[in-house]
Amino acid sequence: MLIKKWNKTRKVFLYYVRLINEQGKKELYAPGHTSKKVASQYEAKLKNEIAERKMFPDRFFPRVNFSDLAEEYLKKHAARTRSYPEYSSISNKLKRAFGDLYLHEIQRQEIESYQAERSTQVGQGMVNREITILKGMFTKAVDWGYIGKNPVKGIKLGKEKERTRFLKGYERAKLIQAAGAKGRPWYLKSLIIIDLLTGLRKSELLRVGWEEIDLERNVLQVLEGKGGETRFVPINVNARAEILALAKKAKGKYLFHDSHGRPLGEITKAFNQAVKRAGLENVRFHDLRRTFATECALNRVPPKTLQKWLGHKLIKTTMNIYVVSPDEFEQEAIKRLDGMCDTQADTPRNGGSDEGAKTLENIGVAEGDRTLGHITIGNDCGNWGGMSYWRKGKEQVIYLLKNVPFSPTQDE
Repeated sequence: MLIKKWNKTRKVFLYYVRLINEQGKKELYAPGHTSKKVASQYEAKLKNEIAERKMFPDRFFPRVNFSDLAEEYLKKHAARTRSYPEYSSISNKLKRAFGDLYLHEIQRQEIESYQAERSTQVGQGMVNREITILKGMFTKAVDWGYIGKNPVKGIKLGKEKERTRFLKGYERAKLIQAAGAKGRPWYLKSLIIIDLLTGLRKSELLRVGWEEIDLERNVLQVLEGKGGETRFVPINVNARAEILALAKKAKGKYLFHDSHGRPLGEITKAFNQAVKRAGLENVRFHDLRRTFATECALNRVPPKTLQKWLGHKLIKTTMNIYVVSPDEFEQEAIKRLDGMCDTQADTPRNGGSDEGAKTLENIGVAEGDRTLGHITIGNDCGNWGGMSYWRKGKEQVIYLLKNVPFSPTQDE
């Protein structure tokens, strides 16, 4: 498509060519000519080049091996991120699948076959993460001029099943006991306890240094958590005791470290062995964080406070993903409605009508005996039939208190 525009520098009308390139995006080319005929010839040439690049990409782009792309991606892009270990691990998996192929040989069909095969081996969340990183690699390959089109673009991610696993009280006890058994790593028991009491992400907990712990204020500072934000998490008595015990074994600046004082690397293997020794099933380290969130919610920690402790930008992430409603809690909650439809409850003695019921006024209660909702007589107050009441001693006579605001907690 030819577009005629006025050029302020040359003070003439020039023709431009607008085409859809091999990436499927509109692009404006400037032949810089005043002749429509020459511009049309340039447009035809561009169309042929774009078509050839689509059909024969190996003729126009360098022959880059996928393994080389993965290494370059890690150095130029992933090395700057806090999730470099994850990028490196997934990159190795992708290289095992596509490492021997050139970029132009990897088409949508190969990627979808890999996606389907991995879905039978690992969880959907991990598959989606691998496809997302693969897409990022090819996006950079297009930017760097190694390939003309991203083959991962348009591939849909699988729907992840919402995980609701959290550890009940007896499960936590068994896991802690197994982690502290003879032969287990020295750090494992304290690592599990502190994570259950703070809800930190695994990567955050492994990077906590002694400088980020303030035992005077009983707070722990998380530097550059997910999203690059810093937050403070309170420390309770039990977490403080574990930290003080770790201080006796301190070597270096990190709370959890190896024999050289460096931060611990991967602890998944040690954790999984403790889970197996405890006789538990389907437990991941991240479930400790969900357990912390659930226990906080059940113990009436305000949602906004919990969101702040967990470091979530959206409160729906906190409440929908990390807070679980246990079955036993729901059974206890529903019992609070017992008697809600009991026809014998709160029934007036005169057959369902409160006509003739005595009020404070007609029983001679002085005005001064009821001030600002306080009732200074009787020994029982409550709510009956939508109205406040005062029950007189042993006679069990109920007097309706009309237009008298009060709270049962103010009963004397």
